[in-house]
Amino acid sequence: MYNDNNIKKLVSLIEKYGKRTKENLVWRGSKLNISESEVINSIELLLDLKVINEAEEMIGDGWNSRQTAKYYQLA
Repeated sequence: MYNDNNIKKLVSLIEKYGKRTKENLVWRGSKLNISESEVINSIELLLDLKVINEAEEMIGDGWNSRQTAKYYQLA
């Protein structure tokens, strides 16, 4: 079961800064009394509905580290 208000809160978090990681959304969701499982299910729903997109960016310096992170942003 999805809570419309919680989904709106997650979308507004993504909208505020343009992009967020899953870990950041889970952490911020916990501050708003949204459980981790509900945040993850809501992200999957928003991806299926094409409300948000998943993008991958390099967070390493490209020389010593080539780490990447997945971000969620509005479609």
